[in-house]
Amino acid sequence: MIDVSLIRRFGWSIAGAAALATVVCSAPSFGQDAEPAVQAPSSAPDTQSAVQAVQKDEWPCVYRKVPELSAATIWDGPPITDTTSWHSDDAIRKLSQYLISRRVKPEEVEAAIKKYAASLPADQHDAKLTELFSAVLTRTNEDRKTVMHGIEKMHKQQVERSKEIEKEALALQPEEQAEAENSSQEAGVAGKESDAETKYKWELRAFQEKQANIPLACEVPQLIDERAGDIARTIRAEMKS
Repeated sequence: MIDVSLIRRFGWSIAGAAALATVVCSAPSFGQDAEPAVQAPSSAPDTQSAVQAVQKDEWPCVYRKVPELSAATIWDGPPITDTTSWHSDDAIRKLSQYLISRRVKPEEVEAAIKKYAASLPADQHDAKLTELFSAVLTRTNEDRKTVMHGIEKMHKQQVERSKEIEKEALALQPEEQAEAENSSQEAGVAGKESDAETKYKWELRAFQEKQANIPLACEVPQLIDERAGDIARTIRAEMKS
């Protein structure tokens, strides 16, 4: 389950809000049993391997990157040949924005679609519902693009940060680095560690915490796709043919 604070942090609004600032991914997860991103200076080749593992792909998620969700993936209704006319329909513009908001509960989505379907004249019923799906699909793809860009941006930042931490590790004496990477040590204890050790310890910890957020972020595109599929099925159920 995704932490609500993480969702808020991303600040997603469907109409192209700012991307992520910061299920399992191909990059190291840095859990309790994982190897730290930076090894001791005496093990420089291992350190390089860890950095290369983070750099392996721009897309760090197990969930396969699909740049755009196609109608055929979630829709078995009439072909979607017009993806722009809905912009001129105020009711569809507002409703589609509402439907894909992840703050809206599934039962509220279903109720809104049923209400809209009931208001349509018989000669426009299915055509307008198809247009509504087209709007939902377009907005969903805009949302997915923003989220995926944010995940890739964060991953690239982590790659660059891992290189910087590696340099800091190489600048420490082996015994200093071993102490800094020992999580049982308290940071900033006078007489026990140098300023370089303290700085390295906190930066390594911050890096690991951020890396641990990537699997959570990786779940979001899948949730977006699942929601779009649910909306499509609900719209389709209201159609007469």
